[in-house]
Amino acid sequence: MWFEEVRPSPAAASETHRRLCAGEAAAVRPHAGLSGFYAALVAEFPEAEDATDESSPWSAGLDVGDGYVLMGMQWGRAAEVAPRVVELAGQSGLICFDPQADVVHAPPALRSADALGLRSCVGLPVDDPDLETVERAVLRLSDDNWFVILEGPSGRYVQAGTGARAGAADGGYAVEFRDGSPERHYRCVLDDREQVVSVFVDFRRDPAARPTGVAWANAWL
Repeated sequence: MWFEEVRPSPAAASETHRRLCAGEAAAVRPHAGLSGFYAALVAEFPEAEDATDESSPWSAGLDVGDGYVLMGMQWGRAAEVAPRVVELAGQSGLICFDPQADVVHAPPALRSADALGLRSCVGLPVDDPDLETVERAVLRLSDDNWFVILEGPSGRYVQAGTGARAGAADGGYAVEFRDGSPERHYRCVLDDREQVVSVFVDFRRDPAARPTGVAWANAWL
């Protein structure tokens, strides 16, 4: 958790995180929002009082500096704690980087006004995801993580699912695009995951246009 004036790419955030973990506090600059974030965080999720304290969600003590907070949380508490951490970071105007998923969660000030939202079966929702994050989410589709959706305002979205739960054959992908209303809801079935990536990338670049390169059928008819 740290402050940046410009939203970093996942690669840049990963490098900053690596440097901070290596003890390079100068990788980021001090920021007033960090103290408020830390206070709110430990008020809700206190650090362990000692080694026998199992009530804390943290797997180790928080690493806190003038310009950053690094934290490791217990795997079994991640679903409960991680969304709140992202929310608190956003309220304090901070970058929240998830090194396991390689995802940058930007604060509202660094998001587009008409930002899209990315959700999948596994992992946290991402507001205003960059192209790299969108591509990675599609490439991670699997039997367990079988669904992903990228949605914007006014009922516009693309979504994809794999396997029987999505109405597709094994190894296939059911892909849908909705252009704001049920009558403009389109569907196709693809075998090539790179084609699915292309559909999502097209939509991320221009949510106002129907993604190209595939044969859409009107699902309403």
